[in-house]
Amino acid sequence: MLPDLPVDILVLIFPYLDARSFLALTSTCKAFRELRLDATYWSHVTQTTFRVPNQPVVEHDGVRWQKLYRRMLTQSHVFTWGSNAHSRLGHRQQQQIQSLLGPRRIPGRPGGFRNTQCAFPIEMENMRDLGIIADLQCGGWSTTVLNSKGTLYTAGVLDGQTMLEFTSNADGPGPHPLRFPASYHSAASAPYHEPTTEIRHFSSGRQHILGLSDSGKIWTWYAKHHPALQVKFMHVELREMSSHTLSPEPSLYGRVKKVLAGWSLSSAYIYGTGIVVWNPVRRDANEDAHVDTKLIVDTVEIPKTGYQRVKDASRESEDDAALGRDVGFVLNYVMLENYVVFVTDIGRVFCAKFGEGNRVDGVLELRALRNETGTLSDVQGSFRNFAVFKNGEVITIHQDYLDACWDAQTHNPEQTGIEGLKRIPALQQNDVISVSFGDYHFLALHSTGKITSYGTELQACGALGLGGDGEPEGRIRGIRYAGGEGKLLPHAYTHGRQVWFEPEKKKWITYMTSGAKDPDEAKERMQLAVTDRRAQGELSEWIEQEGRDWDKDPEVRTADDDGLGSYFALSVSAAGWHSSAIVLVNEALAARVRARCIVRDPNVPLEEEVEEKEGDSSGRQSGHGLTLDPISSFLDPIVHGASPQKGYKYVWADKSFPRLRLRDGREMPGEVAFDEWRFGRPEWQLSAGM
Repeated sequence: MLPDLPVDILVLIFPYLDARSFLALTSTCKAFRELRLDATYWSHVTQTTFRVPNQPVVEHDGVRWQKLYRRMLTQSHVFTWGSNAHSRLGHRQQQQIQSLLGPRRIPGRPGGFRNTQCAFPIEMENMRDLGIIADLQCGGWSTTVLNSKGTLYTAGVLDGQTMLEFTSNADGPGPHPLRFPASYHSAASAPYHEPTTEIRHFSSGRQHILGLSDSGKIWTWYAKHHPALQVKFMHVELREMSSHTLSPEPSLYGRVKKVLAGWSLSSAYIYGTGIVVWNPVRRDANEDAHVDTKLIVDTVEIPKTGYQRVKDASRESEDDAALGRDVGFVLNYVMLENYVVFVTDIGRVFCAKFGEGNRVDGVLELRALRNETGTLSDVQGSFRNFAVFKNGEVITIHQDYLDACWDAQTHNPEQTGIEGLKRIPALQQNDVISVSFGDYHFLALHSTGKITSYGTELQACGALGLGGDGEPEGRIRGIRYAGGEGKLLPHAYTHGRQVWFEPEKKKWITYMTSGAKDPDEAKERMQLAVTDRRAQGELSEWIEQEGRDWDKDPEVRTADDDGLGSYFALSVSAAGWHSSAIVLVNEALAARVRARCIVRDPNVPLEEEVEEKEGDSSGRQSGHGLTLDPISSFLDPIVHGASPQKGYKYVWADKSFPRLRLRDGREMPGEVAFDEWRFGRPEWQLSAGM
């Protein structure tokens, strides 16, 4: 009978069942009920149904994958923030606000106007018609999303340094579907499954995008209005899956596992060959759009990356056995500006440096990153930074460390004493599952669905996503502004700074940075937070604690049916000067939190509520169906962050600007009572700052 089969046989059968059939089967007997949260099944069905990429750090968490499956059906939203140049965020409403307010230059931000910056996450426009969003990635001047049907859509431009494409008002903010040559049916328009053009996995580089189709074709885009090019190799064998059955072949040899678009190079991992690198391609000036394929003659194969584990080790050659013992099978890799870095299944991390013509002479193990515990490591990164995941640690590394190790091969082969490995306290043993790097900032995704932000915002572009429409809101979150840059203070690296998606929190910090209940009484404290780095850092930590867990309040938790909270980040991406995230939004719970923030103001006559304008995500609405006037005076309580509309007020409207006893014994000036710490004043590790 079926229940008598071994578990290792059952888990091979389960993937052939859809979710409803699987749940029905596991409810038939006690033996099956114990398998209803099987991680292998739920990760498989979530990834195949919605094209969600695997997250190796949590791939064995069945409860998490089941909850994600349920939420993905209705709750995936895309948020973006940072620089909106070239409309890379997919926002248009900032230009509309600009037309009402007129030019408003930000101090210390050369040439910077508010309409090109977004410092608080805002939902991308025109996304609701694209279906379920499975993955997203930022490029140098773009944000690209993949829906569950296998179609790619891009906002912004792929190459902001050429005249191949431009963004005009007529284009709108996007996102625009990426096209295929006329000889191929686009997955977006085909009435049937089109495995050659339905994208299973994609990667955004600085100036181009690579996509891997369901059938195994490699596609590349270099401009959003130009059709893709199929990539083939002169000297590397590629094998596709059958277009009829798409069933895996007995041998994986020649199949593409992953494509990765780097800073200036393209790459793919091909079973049996390893990591293959080539220069990005585009059509020549005299070629028309009917050219659908580029044959790559000059490819580079990264040495020692092609090893495959075999069931019968006795059949391996001595060379293969040595390669498996000393290097292992490549689990993951990243492409940096001058290096490729990869991790293997024996817990080792290697790098290879690109020379002239992308030549690679050999690979080098990074000895200090070796994992001796037998557990698997991971690597993530881009441009000049990467992170290695090892036993709950997250080690962040700049490319300079690779230079030092590479140059030390002759005089210091053990790499003794080479500095450059950073262990940021907020990332250690803190459920971090992915890290994404921009040029000067990076974001960490935690398994709890939270995102924390680190680094620097050039021209205060808002890429950290720490709130507000200008400097005061960012300052109260721990950003220090000087010389046109916004740099996160060292205090923020002990417990991190969460990116908030609740519009109510934006109103709250606007209220606080406006002076709160009594700006005159708070004036000296506010000035202290501007001039004194330690006072600013401690104040930002207090704000961080107060802004935590609004959806955990007992009065609203009944709407949290799966424990994931009101806003649960599924993935995060950063590049250049901007960031993005897929967030699963529990609308019922978010509405409870929203209502919890508003009370009747008995001192003001009640006005008739204005119906919420659907689709307006400008951030100038309170999020409560209450329209705000963007040219109201600063002292208007609605603009001030104290009221959502006349007749109502926020629960914080009678609060004062925080007054703290600082760690060095000083007391912040003022007449109001001192504020206490919600979760206790932390022991800061100030040497951990970037």
